[in-house]
Amino acid sequence: MIKSREPALERVSVIFQVALTILCFYLTLWVTGTLTLNYLLHNKEHMVLTFIMAPIWFGLLEFFEMGTMARIQRYRTIIHKYVLVVLIGVAALILLVELFEFKSLGTTVLLKFALLNHVVLSWQKVIGRSIMRYLRKRGFNIRLIMIIADDDSIPFIDQIIETSEWGYNIVGIITDSKEVKLKYDGVFPLFSEKKNFAKIIDDHIVDEVIFCKQHFETKRIRKHIDLCREIGVIFHIHNNVFSIGGLKPAVSYINRQFLLSFRNTPGNYFGLKLKGTIDFFLTIFILVCVSPFMLIIGLIIKLDDGGPVLFKQVRVGKHGRHFKLLKFRTMVTNAEELQKDIMDLNEQDGPIFKIKNDPRITRIGKFLRKTSLDELPQFINVLLGDMSIVGPRPPIPSEVKMYERNLTRRLSINPGITCIWQVSGRNNISFKRWMEMDMEYIDNWSLALDFIIILKTFRVIFIGNGQ
Repeated sequence: MIKSREPALERVSVIFQVALTILCFYLTLWVTGTLTLNYLLHNKEHMVLTFIMAPIWFGLLEFFEMGTMARIQRYRTIIHKYVLVVLIGVAALILLVELFEFKSLGTTVLLKFALLNHVVLSWQKVIGRSIMRYLRKRGFNIRLIMIIADDDSIPFIDQIIETSEWGYNIVGIITDSKEVKLKYDGVFPLFSEKKNFAKIIDDHIVDEVIFCKQHFETKRIRKHIDLCREIGVIFHIHNNVFSIGGLKPAVSYINRQFLLSFRNTPGNYFGLKLKGTIDFFLTIFILVCVSPFMLIIGLIIKLDDGGPVLFKQVRVGKHGRHFKLLKFRTMVTNAEELQKDIMDLNEQDGPIFKIKNDPRITRIGKFLRKTSLDELPQFINVLLGDMSIVGPRPPIPSEVKMYERNLTRRLSINPGITCIWQVSGRNNISFKRWMEMDMEYIDNWSLALDFIIILKTFRVIFIGNGQ
């Protein structure tokens, strides 16, 4: 069966990718002018790196399982894995070049090799997947599956039927559901759940069993798993509880105890740590660059009315922690006391108080708000760890008390100086849409998204459409 040949095919795929990597290395040397006849005759550095490179790339490709031709895998995942393979591999080569003092192979050459290697490896995988999908549609490299179903399994079965490029062929359905029997009678062999499960999978060629009933007993599932394990058949469980409102379940362990975890906050540990590192160093850089402007702004505020330069307000941070947010003061000194007299002028729906032409704003305050320069002191909050550069804006405690329970999820990550709301119209957006934007940010967070928001923030500052 094809199943028994897959490990060998995967190993061949890895070896092929190692060969492509070596080819990319020599192609880079040739294009950059490093690989000359004189270099080949008198310098063996490239040979040494070739012998070192082969096992490094082989190990990395095996570790990240890049030899497998996954039936269902996002292209984004493929590209991400190849980024890791190439980055780790090239970092090891750079270290070796420095260690052995290979003067003819500089870091620039290796970085060019990294770019070419990533492009070539990614494209060979994409092309390979396209070829396999084409072949699977025509009956090659297929997996024979048995489905244990109930009424709610019909959409899943239909999806398997409609996506022939996945390469799954249904050899039978085990069910007592009248709806399933009515729809698929004569299409697939149907078996009663009262029939001996072991006999069904023994009498038919089955690669995988998919249990997709919504209600089940643990003892029965364990028995099915044991019966499949005895003959080497893969057992899957598909259940709607595994896809709740966009949450992504992930397998985790606590002291070898199996857990199925549903995260409603970004779960990319490495990415979040990198975000924190970027926040810290980028904040230091920004504060060093803008400190002269901050001193000038502070001096102007002081000369304007003699009041304090900074406005400190208690805000709510991650998981309800309170902290003092810093801003350049843009209102009169008794602004919070005057708020109760102008509550009827509020232009923002929900528990937020905002007025486009707030009478409490000072002359310099109008300019600072329009250019968003009043937010600059919040970089100090970032250094203190209370905030991030990008994240949902921190609310005040009185606003949080008025939140519906589901809105408190926006407090599950560090608040930010800028966010999607900041760059999408601010006061022109309803409170409900504002909250939806924050939830979408949390659900779809990535470093790339943060970078895009930062770029858009610069645009808002230069246009000067702050309020």
